[in-house]
Amino acid sequence: MKLSHKIKSLLYSALLLAAMTGCMKELVRVDLDTYLKNPKQYKDKHVVITATLKDVTEHYDRYKGREIEVSAPIVYSGFRSFWTWYVLMEQDGKKLHCYEEHYRLLPAPVAVDLALMARSQKGIVTARGDLLSDGIELNRLKYNGYDINTDLDIYKSRYIPIGPYW
Repeated sequence: MKLSHKIKSLLYSALLLAAMTGCMKELVRVDLDTYLKNPKQYKDKHVVITATLKDVTEHYDRYKGREIEVSAPIVYSGFRSFWTWYVLMEQDGKKLHCYEEHYRLLPAPVAVDLALMARSQKGIVTARGDLLSDGIELNRLKYNGYDINTDLDIYKSRYIPIGPYW
C-alpha cells in the first residue's frame, strides 16, 4: 500500500504530537501546606509551590530544594557582589536573590529587559525556579503579561562565524 506524501506527513505529525503530549505533565500551583497534606495527589503532575517572599525567607528550609514561585518588586538587577547575573527581590524588608545558572553570565536578553522594565516601573514580578542555598535558580520571570523562559539560549543564533579570524 502506497501512501501519499500528505498522508505520511499527517501521520508523522500525529505521532510526534502524541509522543510530546504523553511526556508533558499538568502544571499545578499549590501552597506548601496543601501539598504536604496529600503529596500523592500530585504524583503525576508538575508541582510549583507558591509562596510569599516573607514565608520563603522565614521558613527557608521548608522550601529549599523545591520549585517555587514568588512575587515581589525587583530592587536590583545585575552582577554586584554575586557570582552571576541576578535580580534582587525585596518586600517588607525581606530579600531574595533570583539568579541564572552557574555556567551562564546572562540569561536571555528578553529576561534582562523584563527585569529592567519591572524595576523602572516599580512593578511586582513573579519569579519561578528551584530554591537552592543561595536563592532561586530562575526558570521563568513573569511581569505585565510577559512570561519569559530565562533558560532560553538565543545567543547561539546571534553570533555566527562569517569567516576566518586571523
